[in-house]
Amino acid sequence: MLFYDDVKKLFPETSGILLPGFTFLVVSNSTSMGMEKGLYVPFGDEIDLFESIEKGAIASLWPKNKEVPSFVPNHFPLFIVEDVYKAYIDLLQNYKQNYNQEKWEIMTKFIFNNEPEQNHTMDVLLNESNGKGGE
Repeated sequence: MLFYDDVKKLFPETSGILLPGFTFLVVSNSTSMGMEKGLYVPFGDEIDLFESIEKGAIASLWPKNKEVPSFVPNHFPLFIVEDVYKAYIDLLQNYKQNYNQEKWEIMTKFIFNNEPEQNHTMDVLLNESNGKGGE
């Protein structure tokens, strides 16, 4: 699982409430699906923070050069970053390096939508091809 604390270590500049101990079930830039306990990654042409909150996101990366919308509640943390896409890649790489399937029963899903009607899902399941069987 991806923890709030791990994201905060990577991106220490934040606004809103601190959520130590919280976990993210999904990391996505798409608001076309549910984002229960999600971390929204607003890049591309369609940035819709309000929709992400409605779909269940509990936090978001946010570009440093953009003003935070006034409707964002204080209990919705934002991780302020220079480049949202680079931050997403850094987060994904850090997650791959530090988490493995054997440690957690539930893994965080990283979903990247780069075409309007097509979602590309990367379930970050480490060691899935290592030949180990279930017990």
